[in-house]
Amino acid sequence: MKNLTPRLLPASLLLAPLFASCTEEAGAAAVDETSASAEAAEVQTAEAQEKTLVRVAALAVRAVERSLEATGNVESLDVVEIVSERAEPVLKILAEEGDQVEAGSALAHLRSEVAELGVREAEIRVDETLNEQERASRDYERNQALAERTGAGNAGLLSQRDLEISLQAFHTARTSHQSAQVGLEQALLELERCTLRSPIQGTVSRRDLSVGDMAAVGAPAFQVTDLSSPRLVFWRPQRDLPNLRKGQTLQATSEAVPGGPVPGRIERVSPVVDAATGTLKVTVRLEPGDRILPTGILMRARITLERHENALMIPKKALLREGPLPHCFAVRDGIAVRLEIEPGFEEPDHLEVLGGGLVPGDVVVVVGADRLEDGESVEQVQG
Repeated sequence: MKNLTPRLLPASLLLAPLFASCTEEAGAAAVDETSASAEAAEVQTAEAQEKTLVRVAALAVRAVERSLEATGNVESLDVVEIVSERAEPVLKILAEEGDQVEAGSALAHLRSEVAELGVREAEIRVDETLNEQERASRDYERNQALAERTGAGNAGLLSQRDLEISLQAFHTARTSHQSAQVGLEQALLELERCTLRSPIQGTVSRRDLSVGDMAAVGAPAFQVTDLSSPRLVFWRPQRDLPNLRKGQTLQATSEAVPGGPVPGRIERVSPVVDAATGTLKVTVRLEPGDRILPTGILMRARITLERHENALMIPKKALLREGPLPHCFAVRDGIAVRLEIEPGFEEPDHLEVLGGGLVPGDVVVVVGADRLEDGESVEQVQG
């Protein structure tokens, strides 16, 4: 007889279907979570790909000038060449190059013995002629008195002819004395010429004589330059004539002049254009203050032609030129906005904006603008 007692199965075999069902559900849940993460990543990637990364810069509001640059040499209107008027040896030098001298200051002494002898001779001649004049004057006065006295026959004691002779002698003596005085003045002038003097106040800019040299008549001895009122002279093309006028201000600089720019003002603009070069002469009065500007140095001048206050300035790196007017991209609320620009004054790195839609506070794209389109979303980085 068969055993009808049921056989008991192992627990592992009974729980296997349950474990399998749970594993399938867990795997399905993991797959769903992975898919959701992937979709989110794809959305974020798509959003990032839609925005273009650009570098931006803010507009500036400040003063701007339209200027003109020129280069010229410093000159002095008063440059005096002092020459010797006597051929005499040089005995003493009283001033050197760079010395400040006043008008009438002695610069050098020449030998003066010959001139001094001439003065003494002239003085003796003056004394002699003065005595002759006084004697002739007394004779004439005496003869005149005799001519006026009458005798018994009403006839003068001296004839009219003798009176006229004495008068003529007096006139001759007086003329001789006057001539002697002129000779004395000339002798004193020759003595004064033995000392070389400066006719103006200024600086000794050159010395051509040394002690022991023989000064020749008319030969250069010294040069004195007035450095108190320097002028900057330069030449400009004739096309600049409408832009230049008397009174315009400028700043002049030179490596040889420390202390920063030297202010100046246009003193005159020549109305004549050189036909050979097509240029015109401009003279500027410089105002160096306490500084000394040597004549002949080269200076660069920046002339202010016109000035605008509170000008809106855009970096040139933000400009794109694809038409008659330049344009740029401004970033507003994360969107690139294409705006045309009406240009004004220009600087090396910036351009004045006269119109076109830009306003103070805007930021413009300086890197990446060439690949933007109007209305495109951007991610900005300050540059």
